Amino acid sequence: MTNYIFHTTGSNERWDNIAYQYYKDSYNIQPIIDANPHISINTRLQEGIILKIPIEEKSETTNKKLLPIWKQQ
Repeated sequence: MTNYIFHTTGSNERWDNIAYQYYKDSYNIQPIIDANPHISINTRLQEGIILKIPIEEKSETTNKKLLPIWKQQ
């Protein structure tokens, strides 16, 4: 089950700005776009739109990469 955070757009916000704000990756816009199919994909979003932002859960694979190789089991 996917959990969401709700974000209300401000003046001159873009998909990439929002992705960076929540995911620290301005290229990771697709999960946000997919969660909001009713919003047109324009360069700039209108102010006052409420977007659903999927919460990305950290996978064990990602966490294992942070460990030294001898602890990655």
